[in-house]
Amino acid sequence: MRNRREKNEDSAFGRHENGRLMIATEPDWVRAAIEKHRAWIESVQGVSMDRLLVLHGHNHFTCLPALRILADVPLAVQEQGPTAKMRDEVLSVEYPKGYPPTMNVETVSKRDLAIGERQDVWQVGWCDTPVAIRFPQLRGAIIAIKIPYQECQSTSWSETVICRQDEVAVAMELMRESNVIKDEGKVQFSTGGYLQMVNSSSWEHLVLDPMVLKLVKNDYESFFAREKWFRDLNLPFRRGYLLHGSPGNGKTSVVRAMLSRPGMRGFTLNFFSPNVDDDDLQRMFQRAAEEAPSMVVMEDIDRAFPKDQSSGTKTKLSLQQLLNCLDGVGTEDGVVVVATANEPTALDPAILRRPGRFDRVVAFPNPTPQLRLQYLRRLNCNFTEQILKPAIDLSEGFSFAQMREAYIMAGQQAFERKSELNPADISMAIRILRHGMAATSQPEFAAGFGARLLRAAESSNDESCPAPEVVRMLT
Repeated sequence: MRNRREKNEDSAFGRHENGRLMIATEPDWVRAAIEKHRAWIESVQGVSMDRLLVLHGHNHFTCLPALRILADVPLAVQEQGPTAKMRDEVLSVEYPKGYPPTMNVETVSKRDLAIGERQDVWQVGWCDTPVAIRFPQLRGAIIAIKIPYQECQSTSWSETVICRQDEVAVAMELMRESNVIKDEGKVQFSTGGYLQMVNSSSWEHLVLDPMVLKLVKNDYESFFAREKWFRDLNLPFRRGYLLHGSPGNGKTSVVRAMLSRPGMRGFTLNFFSPNVDDDDLQRMFQRAAEEAPSMVVMEDIDRAFPKDQSSGTKTKLSLQQLLNCLDGVGTEDGVVVVATANEPTALDPAILRRPGRFDRVVAFPNPTPQLRLQYLRRLNCNFTEQILKPAIDLSEGFSFAQMREAYIMAGQQAFERKSELNPADISMAIRILRHGMAATSQPEFAAGFGARLLRAAESSNDESCPAPEVVRMLT
């Protein structure tokens, strides 16, 4: 008879074979966890196990019961989560009998934008309790379970969804929606190996040139609506956009609006980081292809890959690797590439030479008087076109960012005066910014911005120049 050490023993944690522990693979752990709750799962879904499907992939279904259970507890906003629409559609949530919800809780410091201070709030993470979530469009349910398993001497988590095979299409659409946080004001962005969140942006909230709307927004939205058309004609289902123009005219806001499309995943790299190389660039494009629909964002591409190699900012990335990635991703379905540049003529022509790398090359000019008026009225709807006309006339050649800076400066002036903001404050702020821009172009003004501006005001005989006391107050 074999002794205990010679026996082969199986467990959910691994296989003991002749005294050695053979670590189980992720599927082993998943199967063991599912088998543990087999009767409950079949009861919830109303069919036997062989008519179910197990899906692996990023999802945040467990946010739904967490938000319900802890509705009265201030939670930190998670990196991703279901939309408000999905939260409203949940009919019920349930758990196996005898398995109450298990959650990790910790306090994190978060800035409260309403009061401008940091507060400690609870951050909640769902553990390994399976949960069934019922939606009106399903006969069964979405069963979500996060399964811990051992990997390389550390614990990893498998995000698993169990659904009926005849409802897999609906389940996958719900899985996609569970990853969208557009209504929370953030979108997911992968920078190298890390995730960060950036503010989302709605097309309806942007003030844009009509031609930009036509070439970017309309084309981008119709691209996804025409997926079947692309496939029927055997065309690669991908798109490329090069957005160019002086800083502050909406390129980044448009990128955020594009990223805010439900289900879209964003990927980018800091081209100028000393730790980024060609392998990182290739991995980014590969991940974008694997997680489509996705967007690869390349900012300031003209600085990284200039026509004049002696100019620009040094990057360790090679132009040839970029071209290889752009051409390779051209055959990948659902990948959108967006590049931004301040001056496209400074860009290495090899990037634009081959057709198909960028389907749309769109200019972002300084806003027209009508757009500047629309922008100011978006910031303050109480101001009429007539009373804003002096500010609009004074701001000729300003970017949207400069218009915003003038509005903020005007608000500071009103605050110091302890009175309401008025259009004259905006006009004065525009004058200050314009003289400040002129002052910064003069090398003899070597002091800081405020000092340069004050010297310009004190030495100027121009009546339109802001008074020195106003400059002192604002700077």
